Amino acid sequence: MGPLRARLRAAYYTRMYAFTPCAAGCGRPVLSSSSTCALHSADPTAEADRFAAFIADRIVVKDLNAAALSFNSVDFSNRKFFGCSFSSSTFSLCLFTGAFLRMCFFDFCVFDGCDFSGSDVQFSTYGGSTFRNCTFEGSELVHVNFNGVTIAECTFNDSNLYNSRFISSRISSTDFIDCNIKKTFFVKSRQERVSFKSSNTAEAIFDLEPSQ
Repeated sequence: MGPLRARLRAAYYTRMYAFTPCAAGCGRPVLSSSSTCALHSADPTAEADRFAAFIADRIVVKDLNAAALSFNSVDFSNRKFFGCSFSSSTFSLCLFTGAFLRMCFFDFCVFDGCDFSGSDVQFSTYGGSTFRNCTFEGSELVHVNFNGVTIAECTFNDSNLYNSRFISSRISSTDFIDCNIKKTFFVKSRQERVSFKSSNTAEAIFDLEPSQ
């Protein structure tokens, strides 16, 4: 590998956020540029505002730990996120339109009225999260973990969900119209009023083959 290619490769691959334990001794990783996690922060609201301002000021965001915070009406649209953690956070009326995410963690989050339309999300996780009245229309959602999620009143129309996972999920009043769901796993998912109209359901996995 030549030196130029090596530099480009190093610039592309993220190292993920550093794991420094919280000063309060709980064992959780600290928030970026802080000495404590969100649960032991003196002012979690101020921390969320700090992260919102930080993200608003740049296009590329790498190795950020903003776990367990609450974000209200924050614009994350058209940003590129690499190796960031927002685990156990709450998002209300936030915009992720056109956002680009790689190896990011949104597990056990709550999303209420959020817009992910036109986003490009790969190799990231939303496992165990709750989505209410959200849209992912026209998005690339490839190799994404939605295992154990609860989804209600949402739309994924015109999206590519190739090789993503919705195992043990609960999905209601949600549309997957005209989607690519090839190799998408819906095993053990509970569905009510869900539409897969014009999607390639024959190439998705809804039940595992019984062992021979």
